[in-house]
Amino acid sequence: MRLVRNRNLGWTATAKTFFLVTGRYWSAATYGHVGSGTVALTGELLADFCQVLDVPCDDLAAMTGVALPGPDASPTANAATAGVAELIWDVRRLTGRQLVSVTDLAQAMRR
Repeated sequence: MRLVRNRNLGWTATAKTFFLVTGRYWSAATYGHVGSGTVALTGELLADFCQVLDVPCDDLAAMTGVALPGPDASPTANAATAGVAELIWDVRRLTGRQLVSVTDLAQAMRR
């Protein structure tokens, strides 16, 4: 959770981001409890962290001591989510108003 917090994502933003990137839903409170150690980190959730943070799974598995799930349990990256980790890192220091401006611009470009 410290790696997520480094990207200025709180519990709710983390839940939304992980759902959009991985397609797997975990409640915001689950992330908070994992961070505080009251809920155990699962292999599936670890795989999600790897994908969203763009950190090699072997590194996170070694740091946490949690075994990764089999290949069928891990979400796969796709073209729509490629680069999300870099984008999250790049916008981490924007103010709320700046982030709204960037979001508005991105939406206008999509139209």
